[in-house]
Amino acid sequence: MTAILHAMLGKGLGGLEQVFLDYQPILETWAARRGGICAGVVRSGGAVAKAQAGRSPPLLSMPAHTDWDPITLGAARRIVKAVQPTIILSHGQRPARLFEKAAPKQARLAICVHKPVFEVETTRTDYICVGRHLADLAIERGIPASRVHFVPNAVKIPAVLAQPFADAGRPPRIVAAGRLHPKKGFDVLVAAAALLRDRGLSFEVEIAGEGDERGRLEGLIAEHGLGERVRLVGWRDASAFLATGDVFAFPSYQEGFPLVLLEAMAVGLPVAASAIPGPDEMILEGVSGRLTGPGDPVALADALAALIADPAASVALGRKAREAVLADYGPDSLARRLSAVVDEIANRA
Repeated sequence: MTAILHAMLGKGLGGLEQVFLDYQPILETWAARRGGICAGVVRSGGAVAKAQAGRSPPLLSMPAHTDWDPITLGAARRIVKAVQPTIILSHGQRPARLFEKAAPKQARLAICVHKPVFEVETTRTDYICVGRHLADLAIERGIPASRVHFVPNAVKIPAVLAQPFADAGRPPRIVAAGRLHPKKGFDVLVAAAALLRDRGLSFEVEIAGEGDERGRLEGLIAEHGLGERVRLVGWRDASAFLATGDVFAFPSYQEGFPLVLLEAMAVGLPVAASAIPGPDEMILEGVSGRLTGPGDPVALADALAALIADPAASVALGRKAREAVLADYGPDSLARRLSAVVDEIANRA
């Protein structure tokens, strides 16, 4: 019997947590076909534990104080003893460190790599990388290529699509979404909005999400006199929120393979995104979106202004973006890719 322990100890409900939730049913199906189980493990009191409280089969939960304290490590060891996993797949460094300490020597380890910061273990760990640039980086850092796998993130195909520029009765709506964190570059979007206002353009901006950066962003919005144009609207259902927009802005400084960008493409929004690893794998400049230098408000303002100025061309970009998601980044593609990787890891185990 093959048992999988699938661990994620994040406390929020962002991209990493959503990837864990996307993986869990795929791994459960994979294990069930082999007479086994996949035990999902989440942080006690975290957003995922609360949101999935009624799930069947239920997720296990454990504390996540540090990756070395006796309470957390003891909980990890008890879970390993109960599940007796053949494979342990972790999202993020904390569960990877914890379960490496708790795992029996014969267990195969795997880490889903969501960002460029990760530790290297070359003897028994496979690396499932959500971006091709992360897979290349893992190999550069000395991990054998045979244990590096590229499994891009995927999104559910939305039932409701955006209708960019269809509502002539309101200003063009620029939408953005994500955790309010400095690396997401929402300060750049606020500065770009000030430039658009100064150019005399009509528009409004809505940013969905929460985080520690909220206070600073509210200050920047007030400083630029954008209170009537730029709003922080808190967490929203991603697809439904994005479908209300005309243009999607993604000014991030660093990403793996961002889900929210895929979601914007899936609803058919024209996008202006940072030309950084991850987005530059997803968007073909001038064909399925616009790419701009990260941290450059002028370049972002220029890209947004160009999208707003030519609605017909922008709608065509959004259509091509949606076609790319349907072809490569839907649930079936993720299930096929992830199952093939787990087959390979299990064969080695």
